[in-house]
Amino acid sequence: MDATELYQQILGIRAPWYVDGVNLDHQAAKVTVQLEHRAEGFACPTCGAAVSVYDHAEARTWRHLDTCQFETLLTARVPRVDCATCGVLTATIPWAAPHGRFTLLFECFALDVLFAVQVQSRAAELLRLSDDQIRWLQHRAVERGLRRRDPERPRPHVMMDEKSLHAGHHYVTILSDGTHGEVLDVVEHRTTEAATELFGEALTETQKATVKAVSVDMWAPFAQAAKVHLPDAELVYDRFHLSEHLNAAVDKTRRAEHKRLSRAGDTRLKSTRYLWLRSPHTLSDSQRERLAELTQGELETVSVWRLKEDFRQFFEAKHEAAATDFFHDWHTQVLQLGNAHLKQVATMFKNHLDGMLAYLRHRVSNGLAENINGRIQQLKSKARGFRTWAGFRQAILFHLGQLDLYPQTFR
Repeated sequence: MDATELYQQILGIRAPWYVDGVNLDHQAAKVTVQLEHRAEGFACPTCGAAVSVYDHAEARTWRHLDTCQFETLLTARVPRVDCATCGVLTATIPWAAPHGRFTLLFECFALDVLFAVQVQSRAAELLRLSDDQIRWLQHRAVERGLRRRDPERPRPHVMMDEKSLHAGHHYVTILSDGTHGEVLDVVEHRTTEAATELFGEALTETQKATVKAVSVDMWAPFAQAAKVHLPDAELVYDRFHLSEHLNAAVDKTRRAEHKRLSRAGDTRLKSTRYLWLRSPHTLSDSQRERLAELTQGELETVSVWRLKEDFRQFFEAKHEAAATDFFHDWHTQVLQLGNAHLKQVATMFKNHLDGMLAYLRHRVSNGLAENINGRIQQLKSKARGFRTWAGFRQAILFHLGQLDLYPQTFR
């Protein structure tokens, strides 16, 4: 079997195309495979009608999977066809997508490598491509995947969250599906305008009608945007963000009290931060013993911590009436305690009580969004940050959008 027959077989080339020649360049470690076609008709790429060849475009080259250690390239002059209905068009070729720079098999392999290593520069190094080529492949895959999404797929629960891009309060806003955990889209900034754009672009009108609950934190622009695009959906204030506010009140109290006590030589609260912020069941035996000792005293931190822990009962309530009664009782205790930090949180909760009670009707949260946020942080850390928000968006959608990324022929 000679080289042309070998490549005819391993490339799977079928009539009217055939391998006309193979050039091996040992010095450059490259194999160039020349493809030609016999004088036969082609199908119109638009309507599928059998049509004749009009002329040929200039020779093009596509990167293919390596042959052993040799970089392999395919080259051919692609015919243009003359269709009476559609006009003069470039014929479809079986080894590459229209306007592609790589064969379909190589594109699939490159996407697998990029998905595995998660860093464009590392993928480019492994594939012997430039950074621009890797970015082009990723962009092409993401746009292809977004086009293939089912515009009628129900989205009963969506989640909106934010993620920092650069230092200095530069954020992106992320909309995710709360049922399947897929990132729907990403926009720059966390303003009302940005959130409104995201709801408008990421959800079709059919999908908007299926949304029953929108999980958000208490950032007002998110709520305002949801009311514009999803007026029939209920806002559900995320319990994890509520817990963050309570933890912040405990920590601010601890730091202020530790500062006061330290002046008198009392260091009881030194190095105890995580004892107050973590759930008791996640503590080690020694940590639980230490916490038990601290809670025997009359520290203000202990009182705030107890009220923080008591608030778990709100989410465990069987119905809204019980949760409402609990909240009013809890709010009264906060006012009686008089701690400024916890009082501020309680007032905020009171102003957003309807959205908190909605949790009991839907029992949904941003738990998946927090998981997504953590995975996005991993992408940022591995890439050592992103220079542009557009590149950040592409990476998030590529890795976390659950998109159908491969070329159509290989779906």
